[in-house]
Amino acid sequence: MQWKKLRDWFPVGWKETLITVGILLLASACCSLLHGLDASGSYASMVFVLAVMCVARVTTGYLYGIIASFVGVVATNYIFTYPYGALNFTIAGYPLTFCVMLAVSIITSALTTRAKAHERLKAETEKEIMRANLLRAISHDIRTPLTSILGATSAVLEGGDRVSPEKQRELLTQVQEEARWLINMVENLLSITRMNNENALLSKQPEVVEEVVGGAVQKFRSRYPNVCITIRPSEEFAVASMDATLMEQVLINIMENAVLHGKNTTRITLTLTQDDQWVSVAVEDDGGGVDPKIIHKILDDSFSQIREERSDTKRNMGIGLSVCRSIIKAHGGAIAVGNTEQGAEFTVTLPRDQEEEYPDD
Repeated sequence: MQWKKLRDWFPVGWKETLITVGILLLASACCSLLHGLDASGSYASMVFVLAVMCVARVTTGYLYGIIASFVGVVATNYIFTYPYGALNFTIAGYPLTFCVMLAVSIITSALTTRAKAHERLKAETEKEIMRANLLRAISHDIRTPLTSILGATSAVLEGGDRVSPEKQRELLTQVQEEARWLINMVENLLSITRMNNENALLSKQPEVVEEVVGGAVQKFRSRYPNVCITIRPSEEFAVASMDATLMEQVLINIMENAVLHGKNTTRITLTLTQDDQWVSVAVEDDGGGVDPKIIHKILDDSFSQIREERSDTKRNMGIGLSVCRSIIKAHGGAIAVGNTEQGAEFTVTLPRDQEEEYPDD
């Protein structure tokens, strides 16, 4: 335990070593420039006090700030104070200079360490709150379809011959739809876990965006055959580096939200646009749009706790949008939401593959 505490106070790393060396070299260069204006060297101690404070502020722990204090005092004495090229600590003021630099280093390092610890604790607390909200939302959303499945299967098993074949087919169709939704929920949760894993690597490859959109639309049509889907491609094929499976899931989630949360959504239009750096896919529906009261919160991490009050059977769209936001962020892109005259519009933007090459016809 003590060893771990000492390691936290005096960490060693290549990045912070290079930062420390760079700041000290910059301070030395500034002193060299100022030497022509003031040969007395009185400026050197102030420059290196500033350098020590900067080192202590941008590094972790106390080690590099203390090292910078010693280097600053030696450099001030040996290089920038007469007699040049010789150490002479008998000159008045140098013990005070060293003490000041050391005090600046320790105080700044302590404040920086405490601030980073506070930020780390705050991030962990926010993560726990988000996890609790997510579990609460999942519990609510999973309970509703499971209750429906249990009721439908009980009616079929216990009703026997009293349940007509048409009614049995209706109940089994309901079970099938609820089971599909549960599978989709599990896929979303697995995607959230994958996106939140810092060591996870996306399997990104150059993909034709139109093909990914077409694949998502085909899967969506199998679940919602009554919704009219229109694709408006861009003038030229666009290629973006992406995980095609995850991006299909993003588009499917957005389209499912349009159906589940829109007011009788009957039409969805996907419009592709591009410029020299970005490729965008706008998903527009005719479902009446997003409530203006929540539109600015709908893409927040905490949105999973926001609920539709008009029906308990409504699915929570916070889970799907959390997945979308995480996946797009991992791709270096962005997602935006707005309202049109007829409904809502979600726009997914991804960086265009700069190395794309089109084959000659």
